[in-house]
Formats: sequence, structure tokens, C-alpha cells
Amino acid sequence: MKCTSTTLIPPVKVKARLDRGLLQLVIRQFAEFWYYYLGALVALVVTQYIQSSLPFYAKELVDLVGSANGPIELSKFFWLALGIVFFRTFSRLLFFYPARVLQRELRTEMLLRIESSTPRRYLEYPAGQLYQIVYNDFENIRTLVGFALLQVGNVIVALMVLLPRMFSYHAALILPLSPMFIAVTLFTVIVSRNRYYYRKNQDMQGEVQNFIMESYAGKSTIKNYHAEIPFISLFRSYSQQELWYTYRAGIGVSYSMPLIPLGVGLSLLWGAQVIYQHNLGVGALILFSGFIFLFLEPLTYLSWIGVVFSRSLAAWQRIQNLVVALNRQHPDEERIMQTNPDLNQEHYQLEFWEDEISLQIPSGEWSVLVGKTGCGKTHLLMQLAELYKLRGVPISWVSATPYIYNDTLLNNIVLGQKVDQTKMELIKELIVLFELSVLAPSVDQVLQLMVGENGKRISGGQAKRVGVIRSLISGAKIVIWDDPFSSIDVVLERRVGDRLRKLDLLKGVTVIVSSHRLTTVRFCDHLIYIEKGVGVVDSGDAQTLISNQQSKSHEYFKHQMA
Repeated sequence: MKCTSTTLIPPVKVKARLDRGLLQLVIRQFAEFWYYYLGALVALVVTQYIQSSLPFYAKELVDLVGSANGPIELSKFFWLALGIVFFRTFSRLLFFYPARVLQRELRTEMLLRIESSTPRRYLEYPAGQLYQIVYNDFENIRTLVGFALLQVGNVIVALMVLLPRMFSYHAALILPLSPMFIAVTLFTVIVSRNRYYYRKNQDMQGEVQNFIMESYAGKSTIKNYHAEIPFISLFRSYSQQELWYTYRAGIGVSYSMPLIPLGVGLSLLWGAQVIYQHNLGVGALILFSGFIFLFLEPLTYLSWIGVVFSRSLAAWQRIQNLVVALNRQHPDEERIMQTNPDLNQEHYQLEFWEDEISLQIPSGEWSVLVGKTGCGKTHLLMQLAELYKLRGVPISWVSATPYIYNDTLLNNIVLGQKVDQTKMELIKELIVLFELSVLAPSVDQVLQLMVGENGKRISGGQAKRVGVIRSLISGAKIVIWDDPFSSIDVVLERRVGDRLRKLDLLKGVTVIVSSHRLTTVRFCDHLIYIEKGVGVVDSGDAQTLISNQQSKSHEYFKHQMA
């Protein structure tokens, strides 16, 4: 996952829904929303009781037609239908709403855990897999709690209401229902055995999704003018694996699906034989068929509950695997915490090319990390960011490729913060200062500009400047910027640097930047010059070091002093 240009939040305590087993989660859900489920249960009982009257009314109607005796009253069928629609809908609403709330809370908790963890803990999860878990897997859990458990309740209530009413009519008609029940049970068992393939299918969906997201992000598709055959072939192989697991998971469903109509047919034949033997008449066959239909609806849903349970168990396993990864401290985290026990210090021991170096970062000053491309500046900055995060210190980090999401430029800057008039004026001033005002005729129009997915409507340099502005208004007391001014010319950089040093909001703030430009160093207080394989070569007052002709820093920058 990319490092984003946003304020890194400290670890926080969240409700432990994700630390529970799936059964515990469901029990807690019922305990928390018991009044919803109690109302839904009452609505289900009323629905099934009303529906159980329909076969008797249908039998009565057939008998009236057969005897041609008396008027046929149809209004009661209208009122029954109205009652069924009302109470059935009411029961679904009462079941579905708490499930939606649970889905929202689980997603929020997972995102909070991801944001509160260091990137090391979920490096093995590509963006597509994270999306698959946070969106699709939690959707499966919502389906389980909202739909599947509703149908379980529906089946239980149906059996409690319908069986006694059929028994009261004629006990001999109960046993012919058994083929239908057996067929549905077999279907459910067969489907539930496909959990492994459902999980693998979900894994491959995540891989395909990640392949699309990362490949096209790298190719800058909006500017892509050529086709790459190897890319298409590789995508085809990923899709083929997803197709195989989808097909394998569906084989059991396909072969067992005919069991349900077979069971219904056997029940109807058996019931007709019983009705004939007891001379119950045509009306009894209509009544029995009506009860078959009433039983079949919840039982059919129950058979598909096997699919839902299989998908949900696979989804919860994937969710739990991510939770375990987020909760487990990485060995490098333990090392960096042990070597830096006190954050009040100004010297930090950090890993540097299989060795350790000591960095001095004066508090409340501007420090610049200088070195040749590829020497390890970004790695050191990320370690500092990680250390602060582990210690619960709010910071603002701007990576070399800050994340921009598909919204207005203003929303990409504030990221949900409440903006008062003073802060809005500051944002507008910074928009002009960083020369983003060229994006539209007025600053207000710039702020409302839709930047597109991954900021494709603005350049990479403009995206980096948006990230710096986002960082400046974050209110963090420690800001870390990775080569923030590389995309602007030296004249603009000098003007930006001079203005930033005068801003009240940066007074007392510890600013840590990396750079390879002299113009950046000139408005910094402290300079750290590093070399790969050597470590810290120079460290001290920035102006003194670049003025000292004997220093390595002066030698590094002398070609920029001409």
C-alpha cells in the first residue's frame, strides 16, 4: 500500500468486534439489537399465521366452485395479501437495518486498525486484497447476519406455525412432506462443503482486482497509447484461475440443485396418494399443494443459506487473518522501539544498509536529509515516521507520491477536517503560493476542481504540492516531507521556503525533509549529509556546513553554487 500524504494517527482503542469469533459476533449483534429482532420475530409469526390460512381458504374456494353453492367472497384474499405484504416487509426491515449497522461498524473498525498500524504489518496484502476484505468480505458478513439469519428464523417460525395447522387438518399428510425436507437438507450439506473453494475464489478475486488497480495505476491508462500483449496474457492467466475456483465452487450447487424439485415432486405424489386413500377430495389436494408452497419458500432460502454460510465463513477467515497480521508486532518494530526508548531525545538510532546510524533531529527546527539518489533517505524518513507512530505521536507525512483520491481539490486538502474562515483563508493563500491557482480562473474554482481518480487531472508535481498543503493545515507538531520541492523550479521553491518559514502555524514545529537541492538547504536550520555504505558524513548547522569548503556537504552542492 502506498504511503499517503496525510496525518498519521496514533494507535487507538476500538470496539473489539473483530477480535471475536463469528458466533460470538452474531450473539453480540442479537444482544445489542434485541428489540429489532424481537419485533422481526413477531412480524414473522404474524406473516406465517396469515399465510397458513391461505390453503384453507383455497380449499374452501374449490369446494364452493365444485358445489356451486353460495356466493364466492374474494375480499378476504385481498386483506390476507395486504397483511402478508405489510408484515413480511416489516420483518425484513427490522432484520436488515442492524446488519447494515454492523457492516458499517466492522468496516470502520478495520480501516481504523489499518490506519493505526505501521505499513510493515500489512505489506503482504496488496491493495486489491485489502479492498476485497474491507468491501466484499464484510458484505458477505452483512448478508449472513441480515439475510441468512432472517431465513433461519423464517424456517423455524414456519415449522412452528404450519406443521400444527396441517396436523390439525389431517395427521396423515405430515409424513409426505419428508421427501421435500430430505432433499433440501441434502442440498444444504453438499453446498456447505464448498467453503474451501469459496475462500480461494475470494482470494483470486482480490488478486485480479489488485492486478487491475496496480497495473493500470502504473501504466497511467489515461495517457496509454499502446497495447502490451504480455500484459493481456498475464491478466488472462489471473482471470483463468479465478474462473476455475468459481466453477469448482459451483459444481456442487449445479448437481444438487435438481434435488429440490425432485423432493417437491415426490412429496406431491405421496400426498396425493394419501388424499386418495382417505377420500379427502380435490379440495384437500389444493390445500396440501398450498402447504407445500408455504414450506418450500423458506426451505429454499434455507438451502441457499448453506451458500451464504460457506461464503461468510471463508470471508471471516480472511478477515481474521488480516486482524492477526495487524495485531502482530513486526520484528523491526520491536528493534526500533528498543534502540529508541525515549522520544524526548534528539538523537535517533536507525537502520541503514545492514548497519545502524545515529541521526540528530533538533526539536522545533527544520532539518534536511541530503544525499545522492538511492542512498537511503526515504528509508530513514519512513523509519522516523514509523517510530513516532509506534509511540503514538501524531505526525504528518508526505511521501514522494502522495495519494490523491477522486474528489475536489479542497476535500483532498482538508480530508474531513472542519474548516473555519481563518483556515480557509490560509488554504487559499497556500494555493496561490504553490502556484496551483493556474488550474482554474479563480481560487474558489480551483478548490472545487475534481481532480479525478489518483489525481489524473493534475500533474505529479501539483499532486505533491497538494500533499504539502494538506500537511501544513494538519496541525501536527512533527512533519516529514520526502523531497517535497523537487517538482518546482528554484525560483518558486525559494519563494515558498521564505514564506513557509514566516508562517505562524510552523513555529515550534519540527520539520524533517529530504532533498538534493541547495535551495531547500538554504531555508533549513540543520543539515544531515549521508552516503550509502558510510552513514552520516556531515551533521550540523546547515549554513555553516555548506559554507565550509572543507565539508562534504559543500563539495556535494558546489556545482549548484555556480
